[in-house]
Amino acid sequence: MLEALLLIILLMLSAFFSASETAITSLNRHKIKGLLERKVRGSKSLSQLKEKPGDFLSTILIGNNFVNTAAAAVATSLTINFFERTGTGEMGYAVGIATGIMTFLLLVFGEITPKTVAIHNAEKIALLASPVIITLKVVFHPIALLTNLFSRPLIYIFGGGKVGKGGFLTEEEIEMVLAEGEKEGLIEEEERAMITSIFEFGDTIAREVMTPRPDMIACVVDKPIKELTKLIIESGHSRIPVYEGTLDNVVGVVYAKDLLKRNKAQITIREMMHPPFIIPESKKVTDLLHEMQAARTHLAIIVDEYGVTSGIVTMEDLVEEIVGEIHDEFEREEKRYEHVEDGAAIIDGKLSIADLNEKLGVEIPEGDYDTVGGFVFSQLGKAPSVGDAVHYENLLISVERVHRRRIARVKIVKFPDKLAEEGVGG
Repeated sequence: MLEALLLIILLMLSAFFSASETAITSLNRHKIKGLLERKVRGSKSLSQLKEKPGDFLSTILIGNNFVNTAAAAVATSLTINFFERTGTGEMGYAVGIATGIMTFLLLVFGEITPKTVAIHNAEKIALLASPVIITLKVVFHPIALLTNLFSRPLIYIFGGGKVGKGGFLTEEEIEMVLAEGEKEGLIEEEERAMITSIFEFGDTIAREVMTPRPDMIACVVDKPIKELTKLIIESGHSRIPVYEGTLDNVVGVVYAKDLLKRNKAQITIREMMHPPFIIPESKKVTDLLHEMQAARTHLAIIVDEYGVTSGIVTMEDLVEEIVGEIHDEFEREEKRYEHVEDGAAIIDGKLSIADLNEKLGVEIPEGDYDTVGGFVFSQLGKAPSVGDAVHYENLLISVERVHRRRIARVKIVKFPDKLAEEGVGG
C-alpha cells in the first residue's frame, strides 16, 4: 500500500517537473518583465530562473530523472511482490511488465498531460513553480556542478558555447505573429499594416517618399506677392519652395500663414521666405524625421549627390509612411474605380478583389492578398515600379502609381477574349 502511494507521489512529481519546464521556457523576457513591473507573486523567482536557463534546466532534469528512476524502481518492486504473492508467471517477466506499465504511465501522466496543460496555463504554473525550483536548485547544486563538468565541454563542441541573448523576437518573427493574429481575428488588417509600416520606415530613404521634381509646386523668388497668394490658394499647400533661376537653386520656403501677418503691398517674397531645409535623397527617413523635428520645419528640399533638386518631403509624407494616406480639406480623394475609355478603367490599388470581380465581371481568385494592388504585387513577384504590367486571362493590368513601395493605382484593360498575352510582349 505504501509503495503504491509512493508511486503516485513520484508520478505527481514527474508531472510537476515536466509542467514547470514547459511553462517557464514558454514565457519570454517581455512577459516576465511585465509581471515584475506589476509585482506579481513569484515573478522575482521566475526572473532569476530565466536569467540562467542552463541552471534551472539542470535542476528540472535532475529532479525529473530522479523521480522517474525512483518510480520505475517502485513499479518493479510492486510487480515482483505481486508475482510472489499470487505465484503467477515467472519472476523474469516482472521487470518487463513493470517497464511497459511505467513507460505508459510516465508518457501520459508525467509528460504529455502536464506539458499540454502547461502550454495553456504557462503564466500561472510558472509563477507557482518558480519558488520551488529555486529551492531545489540549491539542493541539487552539487549534482548540477558534477553534471556540468562533463556536459559543458560537449555543449561547447556542438556550438552551444556561442549563446547570444535569446528570448527576443526578430522583425520577421513579429510579422509572422501579426499575420497569425490577423488570420485569427485578434488584430485588424489596418493595425497589422501600421505596425509593419513602422518596420519598413527604418529601411526607407527620402528618395522613396518624396514628391518628385516634376510634381513640385514652387515659386520664382521675384514673383509678385499677389501671384504667390494665387498659387497657394490654387494648390492648397501651406508651404511653397522658392527658387531663383531654376529649381536647382532653391533659396527659401514661404509659409502661407506669413501672408496673413504681413502687408502684401509692401513686402517681397525674398523678405518673407524662410531658409530652406536641404537634405540628400539617400538620408534615412527615421533620421530625417528627427532632424525635421529638431529644426521645427515641415518641409525639406531633397537633392541628389550632385546637388540637383530631386523633390520635396513634408512631415505629412513621413507620417503617411506609418498611418497611410492623409486627406485634408483641400484634397479630393480619388475614386477607387473610374472608366477612362472603352474597355479600360483606372483602379485604386486598395479596391478589394471581390469588388473588382463584381465591377468587371471577372473571376480573379482570392489568395494571400485582398486588394487589387496585392494581386498585382503577387503576380509581379518583385518591388513594383510605374509602367510594370501583368496579364491575367483577358485582363492587361499596368501600374500607374506606386506609393510606399505599394501599388496605389493601376490601369486595367479588358479584352473581349484572352488577347492579353498576345498584346504584351511576354
